[in-house]
Amino acid sequence: MEKLYSVEKCPQTYDQYEFTLSDLYRKLAKDELREDDEIREQSLTQMREWIAKHPYIRKCRTDASFLLRFLRFRKYSVPMACEALERYLAMRETFPQWFKNLDCNDPAMREMLQDGVFTKLGQDAEGRTVILFRFARFNVDKFTSLQEGRFTVLLIETLLECEELQIGGFRVLIDYTGSVLKHYGIWGVSDMKVFMDAINRSYPIRIREVHGAKFPKFAVSLLNLLLTFASPKLKDRITCHNSVEEMAKRCESTLLPKEWGGVCDLQEFNQRFQDHLEDRRQVLLALDEMDIDTTNYTSLWKHHEAPENEIDSGAMGSFRKLDVD
Repeated sequence: MEKLYSVEKCPQTYDQYEFTLSDLYRKLAKDELREDDEIREQSLTQMREWIAKHPYIRKCRTDASFLLRFLRFRKYSVPMACEALERYLAMRETFPQWFKNLDCNDPAMREMLQDGVFTKLGQDAEGRTVILFRFARFNVDKFTSLQEGRFTVLLIETLLECEELQIGGFRVLIDYTGSVLKHYGIWGVSDMKVFMDAINRSYPIRIREVHGAKFPKFAVSLLNLLLTFASPKLKDRITCHNSVEEMAKRCESTLLPKEWGGVCDLQEFNQRFQDHLEDRRQVLLALDEMDIDTTNYTSLWKHHEAPENEIDSGAMGSFRKLDVD
């Protein structure tokens, strides 16, 4: 079992971070995120001071493993990283039915994992984590959009613990082969808004590419509706392919399933990831111990078109007001 992390916002001591990844990720961190040992340490110190003084944050993890995902997401702009953390905490408190009690042992979660909806394939030559979704394997006769969304959030929270993903980002492969209208029809507009806001604005994830294959024509209008909630940057990173074979050409064979002419045993990979989820189970559940007063954040989800930095007494403002050097 992995160690649990304190949610004391102002602990007496903080953990010491040591960069242990390969030279590939050290170079990526420096070239793409402006990260080096000095900037990392200064930024962690500033962010911890900001959390300790924040009037609305009651409990929050302050370990480097947690805070670095936000600093890397915002390329070491400390005010923007603080704002991203603030929004993340407020989102979890505002929509607990979506983002809390993420338990891999929940029967619905476990069944979707066993159905092979998701597979982590590994890292490509550029350091990006490659993941595969087989969309038709969602059992829409049994599970709701909320359950599908919670399953995806469980995966995101688990993947975010991985420093390789924090630095290199990830590539998403989606195989829509065999999907039917009901796979798309169960998603209402309000569900789409909540889910896409989380992907676009509230989770510190760096999506480098999204590839989809065999998307059915009957669902194009629904896809267009979903994309109205996506950021322009995310839209630009989406590529649609006519066939799985065409999509497979965009990825090295060492990361492709055997069914696509590669070498990956999806069943073996899925079991490995399920074991990892079980190891991280208590860590993910302990995220629910973090707390923020959401009174000043209700406007964030009232109007979808609100700018990203439109936080009542938000991080950009409160960072300065709290006099963090």
